[in-house]
Amino acid sequence: MIEALYGVEFASNMNDAGYGVAVLETGRILGGDSSFIFVGSYSIENGVITAQVKCTNDRKILQSIFGNIDEFTLSLTGKPEHKEFILQGHMVENPAMKIGIKLTRRAELP
Repeated sequence: MIEALYGVEFASNMNDAGYGVAVLETGRILGGDSSFIFVGSYSIENGVITAQVKCTNDRKILQSIFGNIDEFTLSLTGKPEHKEFILQGHMVENPAMKIGIKLTRRAELP
């Protein structure tokens, strides 16, 4: 069961990185960092998680790890583990923009 609150560490191929939080619950992803809101969905099939996450700059004070972009969607895949796991993917609007995300379980959901 991967439903939990996670700390998320992310890095792009644009040599930028960040940290935030995300909740994975009933196929939904909800989270954010100091400037962006993350809203998306995930599914697990044959031991592989596939996710789509829309990232929206809510505060307009910091730019994204991909540069000065206010909204984009990530396509991600990985193999979920109990305590922590890695998702790899790219920006849907520009597949040359790559991202790696480490999710570390911080709290169980009630």
